[in-house]
Amino acid sequence: MRTRQLFASLAVVLLVACGGGEKKGSSGAQNTLVIALKSGPTNLDSRVGADNASSRMFDLVYSGLIKVTPDFNYAPDLATKWETPDDKTIVFHLNPKAKFHNGQPVTAADVKWTYESLMNPTFVTSKRSGYSTVDHIETPDEQTVIFKLKEANAGIFDNLTVGILPTGADTNVYKTRPIGCGPYKLVEHRPDDRLEFEAFDQWHGGAPKIKHITVRIIPDATTCILEMRRGTVNFEVNIIPFENVPEFEKNPDFKVVKSNGSVYQYLAFNMNDPALAKPLVRQAIAHAIDRERIIRDIQRGYAQKTESMLAEGHWARAANLPSYDYDPVKAKQLLAQAGYPNGLNLVFKTSTDAEANSRAQVIQDMMKQAGFNVTIQSNEMSTFFADIGKGNFQMYSLSRNGISDPDFYYVVFYSKNTPPNGQNRGSYANPRVDQLLIEGHSTFDRAKRKPVYEEIQKIVATDLPYISLYMQSNVAIMRKNIDGYVQYPAGFYTSIPQMTMK
Repeated sequence: MRTRQLFASLAVVLLVACGGGEKKGSSGAQNTLVIALKSGPTNLDSRVGADNASSRMFDLVYSGLIKVTPDFNYAPDLATKWETPDDKTIVFHLNPKAKFHNGQPVTAADVKWTYESLMNPTFVTSKRSGYSTVDHIETPDEQTVIFKLKEANAGIFDNLTVGILPTGADTNVYKTRPIGCGPYKLVEHRPDDRLEFEAFDQWHGGAPKIKHITVRIIPDATTCILEMRRGTVNFEVNIIPFENVPEFEKNPDFKVVKSNGSVYQYLAFNMNDPALAKPLVRQAIAHAIDRERIIRDIQRGYAQKTESMLAEGHWARAANLPSYDYDPVKAKQLLAQAGYPNGLNLVFKTSTDAEANSRAQVIQDMMKQAGFNVTIQSNEMSTFFADIGKGNFQMYSLSRNGISDPDFYYVVFYSKNTPPNGQNRGSYANPRVDQLLIEGHSTFDRAKRKPVYEEIQKIVATDLPYISLYMQSNVAIMRKNIDGYVQYPAGFYTSIPQMTMK
């Protein structure tokens, strides 16, 4: 780590010596927020993109019917209000001032078309399973949208945040050049380099204060630190390595905002794999991993151990869940009991992201002590995502961007929600969990839902289709002239339209 920091310091000296001061142009312009991202979005169609980078771009480009609040509730967005006259009906009333970036008004027909295209079996998306209980959508007038459900489904609200598109939007175009109805319009997109946005002053939420946004794709951590120091990047959330955060905390030119988060890091298994299908093997892996060491060495303490996908403070989070302490001796014994006394070879797939690879290498070393021979296979994010979407993996690690409704367990663990129609990538199947997942979203009453999801969490923590690693803390670093940032548990950019630059 010292070598890397020394290199970064020398690089700054060389940049200054060569006249590499603050850059002009879009990245250094007045009233331009320059955001750093590790990787570019894989797909800017709100119906398709499922990676973190795409989701953060959706925060800028799109508006959904509703939006998530920092305390895991829902607030109006395109919809000014809604009613649930019964457990199978949701009536939304749209803001009559809402417009798309091309000036076209947002109507009930656009909302209906967006969701019907998501539910169309010929449309390729991993998000379709979230709408399986929708029977049909009615539009009695231009500002009213009525969802009629086949059965009660409280979890549907978590799926009604998706960005609304104009009727007939071509996914082949929108994957790189979308037209949304959010606070910012995309004006330039250079894949793997940058995205340029301009404020949409006709946004129904009010004209954004910051008029220009540049999103820079900077995969290398050292480069990102240098850019932040120079001022050619002035805002980031969870991008700069945690080991470098103290430097910016001590620098009066910067603000650092820290809070517990809801970004959930996990290790996933392919339950179709003959070895990983054995519970003893998964338990052995769980005992082989020292999560406290990962939090200390990789996260620099900016994380909290968890056994659940739901963050602390969430109304449905269960307490006293089964846990697997670090015990390499026990892990080796369990592996032998599973039929692998001489060890087991596994392939761990990950992206090329530096932090992801560091985490994979630490896990690889830990598992080696328990008799596992783990090979790490790193690919660019698009290839990595394609592989896990096809079930072409044994194990991988990813993060979930924060979960508002516990019905997300249905999306990732209901047995029928395997790709391409859902996100049960590891093909986990448990009849009791399936039954509980249906019960859990069959009522809007949280008092009735809470014990159901508590049982689901206990079963999943026992079955281990995922090994829960930790909940990542949120750390946002910005120049001192930036005000108004509000930290969301999942690192959302939702507060950017209200932010200002002095």
